[in-house]
Amino acid sequence: MDAQLWGKDLAEFFDDIYRRRARYCVMFISEAYRDRMWTTHERRSAIARSMEQRGEYILPIVVEEVDLDGLQPSVGYVSANDYTAEQLADMIVEKLQGGS
Repeated sequence: MDAQLWGKDLAEFFDDIYRRRARYCVMFISEAYRDRMWTTHERRSAIARSMEQRGEYILPIVVEEVDLDGLQPSVGYVSANDYTAEQLADMIVEKLQGGS
C-alpha cells in the first residue's frame, strides 16, 4: 500500500473516486472481478455514477463471460480475447482523448 492510502477509509475514498472524480471506469470483467469485495464496492459506485450521469462512463472489457449485478447487458463492451493488451490500451487512450 502506498503512503497516499495509508490510514484512509478505503471504502469512502474509492467511492469518491468512482462516483465523483474519475472520467471513466474501465472494468476488466471476470469471475474474480465479480467475486472480490473491493471490486464490488467499485462496481456499485461506478453504476451509481453511470445512472446519475446517463452517459458513457463504464467501459467494460470482458475477460470471462460472467453476469455482474447492476451492469446492464446493453452496455457496449470489448472482449479481451479479440485484442492485444496494446490494442486495449490504445482504445482506452482514444476514449480519454475524446474519440468515439
